[in-house]
Amino acid sequence: MAFEQPACRVCEFTLVSRLFCFSCNALQPFPLEVDFFEVLGFPISFEIKSAELEERYQQLSLELHPDFYGSAPEAEKRLSETATAVLNTAYNTLREPTSRAGYLLHLLAQKQKLDERSLPDGFLGEMFFLQEALDELLESGNADELSGMRDEMRKRQKDIEADYAPLFKRLKDHPEDSEILQQLQTHLNAERYLRRLLGRIPA
Repeated sequence: MAFEQPACRVCEFTLVSRLFCFSCNALQPFPLEVDFFEVLGFPISFEIKSAELEERYQQLSLELHPDFYGSAPEAEKRLSETATAVLNTAYNTLREPTSRAGYLLHLLAQKQKLDERSLPDGFLGEMFFLQEALDELLESGNADELSGMRDEMRKRQKDIEADYAPLFKRLKDHPEDSEILQQLQTHLNAERYLRRLLGRIPA
């Protein structure tokens, strides 16, 4: 999916972020359905460097903060508030591998009908077994064994996350390959199950 950088509405400088011009410091109007990669000024890709994402977010947070628009016209104040909310949502979505993968899959698979309940072979039976084991551990209150189960499930989660990058790389050459898109959906479904179980284990 191509990444086209629009121009500033004031100075026509090429925008880094769809929300703000760093050249003339002007807030930018943006469409309701603006994508989160445009918001933070990154190409539409799974691979984003965390340090660069954090730096861009901090830059934009400072420039868009409503406190700086206290004496601005009402329309500009509202734009600042809306842009800040969109920025926060975009950042929180793109900074985590799973939510980034889910959002990117949503963008890439809009014309595809994916099975949103599919799971890897044998995975559901394994999850039922883990759930029963977890119920017993929660009842017994065995902190050491609960910690061991948490570590095991987190490792499984990391293994799933490790597959996202190579699958999205394959999509670059085959952007409408339904098999790869479904593999990604299946991975996301499996990770969702793991997160539910992890959420039941006390911190």
